[in-house]
Amino acid sequence: MVSTQSTGIARKRETMRERISEKLDIVREISVQGNEGTVGEYIASSLPECDQSDPEIREMVMESAGTFYNDAFLVDDITVEDTAVLEGAGWTREVVQDHLRIWKKALPGEELTLYKIFGEFEGVSAVEFYNAQVNDQYRAEWDRSVNSLYVVDNITNNREIVYWATRFPFPLKDRDYVFERTHSMTPERIMLESRSITHKAKPVFGNFVRVYKYGSKLVIRSRTGDLYEKGMSYCLTYYDDFGMPIPSPVKDKLANAKIPEFLEKVRDAAQFLGQTGKLYVPYPEQPKR
Repeated sequence: MVSTQSTGIARKRETMRERISEKLDIVREISVQGNEGTVGEYIASSLPECDQSDPEIREMVMESAGTFYNDAFLVDDITVEDTAVLEGAGWTREVVQDHLRIWKKALPGEELTLYKIFGEFEGVSAVEFYNAQVNDQYRAEWDRSVNSLYVVDNITNNREIVYWATRFPFPLKDRDYVFERTHSMTPERIMLESRSITHKAKPVFGNFVRVYKYGSKLVIRSRTGDLYEKGMSYCLTYYDDFGMPIPSPVKDKLANAKIPEFLEKVRDAAQFLGQTGKLYVPYPEQPKR
């Protein structure tokens, strides 16, 4: 015969399971920066009746705490190329080409460098350029550095968790990323943001070095006022910690050489996708931030 105490414990555990699932599903509403311990504390503090002395309830809390942001989102909100504004915010211009300018900014205390790229393409539309960025299946064809790239979890129509494994040149070990990607669209622009996270469905694999600090913001605008018409401009801001000490001059040389090459490939991919007519745009909602 089941004791009253055992029945009470079972009921309490079931109640906590429902509360954690319904109210604090960290996988669906990523809102805490830290590690599993601090995220677990956050959940417990939000549920005063959460008795973590009960091993089963503690296990539920830690399971829900399996997904969290790795760091603060370090990308700024400057998306228009204004020299005075950029220099006043600590940016320096590194590269000037016909259709591309690269700026950089050191982040004191983070051992990271922010890069900001402004550019234009006349032969593709903003919608086509956007699709070249988010068509993961096609990117795996045109971007030879991609080892694996796919959506792990769809959170909302405009928000998903993505896994990306990329090849690095020998003797460097290949890298992989897990990040949240959000999309938004207005009549004037399309915005795509990525932010690194730890996700309980994608633990670290021995064959890759996990990148824990990665963030980017891409803002795409039409040069004609119509996002579907040819002629667009963009601002891409990003940072990427390779997980190993690389001297700044080497990092800058790599960025200055690889960024223009990559964006030319994005342009070519956008033109191809435009010819297929298989295009989509973000749903009319703003990402949660």
